[in-house]
Amino acid sequence: MNRTKYLIAIPCVNRSEKGVPNVIHITFRSFEDGGLFRSKVPFDIFLFESGSQSIDYLDFINEYRTKYPNVKINIITNDFPLDGFTNTHRMFLHFNKMIQDETMKEYNYVMWMDDDILVCKRFLENTDGWMRKFGHKSIFTSLYVCYPSFPAKIHPSVNYSYIHNYYGSCCTIFAPFLSKCVPQYFFSMVGKPDSKFRRCVEKFFPRQTTILVPKVSFVQHLNAGSVNHAGTKYGGHWSHNFIGVNKDPKYWMGIVQ
Repeated sequence: MNRTKYLIAIPCVNRSEKGVPNVIHITFRSFEDGGLFRSKVPFDIFLFESGSQSIDYLDFINEYRTKYPNVKINIITNDFPLDGFTNTHRMFLHFNKMIQDETMKEYNYVMWMDDDILVCKRFLENTDGWMRKFGHKSIFTSLYVCYPSFPAKIHPSVNYSYIHNYYGSCCTIFAPFLSKCVPQYFFSMVGKPDSKFRRCVEKFFPRQTTILVPKVSFVQHLNAGSVNHAGTKYGGHWSHNFIGVNKDPKYWMGIVQ
């Protein structure tokens, strides 16, 4: 079986400059504990840094580059400060450029993740198992399910959710072509980046009213409290069906790696 390759995209910012602690190193530690860096499923990581005054908070990445030299971790920097909205827009512009210059061809899926999350055991194997068995049947999918979902008839471990219920970019997965739907209307859509994304998808695919999601979440938001914005500190969201960092949901079973 041909291997599926993932582009893991993580927008990030030096949170200490926004008045809250940096936690991205905790996310990478969870990736490591969840077996990401030793997985046989191919992937690259792209960090979209939002123009922080100092990016020394990402120095810890060198440790992972040394320990896992076969893993490509790219830091996409920016010369001027961006907020979460404009940085997300830039991320999708970058994807479209990769499509145009054909460097996106090596990736089957983009996995859009937050910089403050925890993951389950065998995270990438489970992600790949989900995408091969069920996720590819959905216009996009999310392995972080903090919104209402309902049992689907196709399998006991599969739920469906209405697209208008979706929020939370902790682990949103889509085929690269979907990136083309986002930049043109991104800023005219209301809501935060996750809502803007799904509203752009709804605009281009109005008949796609539902997505498939797993019955359990593979990912948990750290709920570190999204950074201060214009003097207001926003609280994070939470998934009540997270399987746990020490549990394996076993969606990879039956998949030949």
